[in-house]
Amino acid sequence: MNRRFDRRSALLLALLCAALPAVAASDYPSRPIQMIVPFAAGGGLDINARSLAQAMSENLGQPFAVINRDGAAGTIGLNTGAGARADGYTVVFTPAVPLTSEPHRLKALNYGLDSFRYVCKVFDNIFAIAVPAKSPYRGVQDILADARKEPGKVSYGTSGTGSIPHLGTSDIEAATKVALTHVPYKGDAPMLQDLLSERLSFGAVLASSITGHLQSGALRLVAVYTDQRHPSFPDVPTLKESGVPVVQASFGGVLVPAKTPDAVVARLESSCREAVASPRYQAWARGANQVVDFQPGKDFERQVREDSRLKAATLARLGLATP
Repeated sequence: MNRRFDRRSALLLALLCAALPAVAASDYPSRPIQMIVPFAAGGGLDINARSLAQAMSENLGQPFAVINRDGAAGTIGLNTGAGARADGYTVVFTPAVPLTSEPHRLKALNYGLDSFRYVCKVFDNIFAIAVPAKSPYRGVQDILADARKEPGKVSYGTSGTGSIPHLGTSDIEAATKVALTHVPYKGDAPMLQDLLSERLSFGAVLASSITGHLQSGALRLVAVYTDQRHPSFPDVPTLKESGVPVVQASFGGVLVPAKTPDAVVARLESSCREAVASPRYQAWARGANQVVDFQPGKDFERQVREDSRLKAATLARLGLATP
């Protein structure tokens, strides 16, 4: 008799425990939500996050607190997010790079692709090849022709070794069998100074970040690294259109810790979809030349995993991957 009672008690307890996340999810959200941004306040990602958080707050009925946990190429923020309680009250707004590139370079990280659930993709960052106004280069093939004529003569600047522009341009070298001279900088600002002074042949840079220089005529774009043209610069061809079979993606969105309940993830995905389509967020994106591309969580995860595979191959070829 006692054994039967114990079995019934255990079964009832298991059912109650299983029901708890569903009950909690039905009331979600009932308090403010923390959004971790793994880069510094005031930058493009931070402004993007705050714009999205405001729009999500309006449709969820709870405020968002944006918390910057910057440092170590975004890995500090992702470590924090991966270790948070999986209850939907901590989300991470991040580019994919700390997930798809840094784990191949830094083996001591406490997170990986399986440490998160993927809520939604929100944006694409389109990098481009920029040249000074007086540059003789009108397209990528002009650059390649010069590099073949004098190997090592053509120099390019990026925001640093292992950055998206560096990886993308090294893929150009591999695909076309040319040698370019990489000049890594600590950020875009010093690189752009040298590019504007014509001390570099070209710069590989986020297109939307140099809008002012493009509008003033100080710089020109000759190609973008993505598989589609930038909507703000529709006359600039892709590398593929320029005869170079290279695509280097940069994108991002919203993550939550891996054990977050399904119902909470679904609620956040729905909120994200509504927020990205809202007039408020769309107006901000147009003003910032930010490319918006909402994708549901499953598609976001698929893109992240494929990008990780491609980044691993490029980093290994460059000798930047940790064994």
